Amino acid sequence: MPQKRNITAKDIRHLAWLAKLELSKREEETFRSQLSKILEYFSKIDEANVEDLPPTFHVAKQYNVLREDEPRQFPSDLVLQNPPKKKDRFVKAARIV
Repeated sequence: MPQKRNITAKDIRHLAWLAKLELSKREEETFRSQLSKILEYFSKIDEANVEDLPPTFHVAKQYNVLREDEPRQFPSDLVLQNPPKKKDRFVKAARIV
């Protein structure tokens, strides 16, 4: 059985930093309590006996409903109407290093 782990205030601050949120102490405590309850609820899944169950890929049969991907040409003047920055016949983008 997996080990129980409570959410700490440090965990909440880290999650808030990742989400670029500023939380008050009261909000940190509220979220800590709520997330702890959510994890506790999900731990019930660990109690299910799934030893003899065959793997299931999807509960409903699914088929590819998308059209075939066929290349086609667009007029360059039509394509170049939307980008905010362009030079001659090219789209300018920020440099990515």
